[in-house]
Amino acid sequence: MKNVAANINGVAGAIVGVIKGLVVAFVFANILFDTGYDPIAGIGNLVDSFFSGGLAGLLALMVFASFMD
Repeated sequence: MKNVAANINGVAGAIVGVIKGLVVAFVFANILFDTGYDPIAGIGNLVDSFFSGGLAGLLALMVFASFMD
């Protein structure tokens, strides 16, 4: 049973790592290339959701903090 839990934990960690990498690559691509999306405005909206979002802001902050490994 410990092996199964370790395998699930490993797979979940790998998936989260790939998603984190894609998010970082997307933000850097938006900074380097004109894609029509404004990454600075996106960061500002994220910070604004922390302050005015209530429970959703708290959850967004927890997700953002999980990226700070």
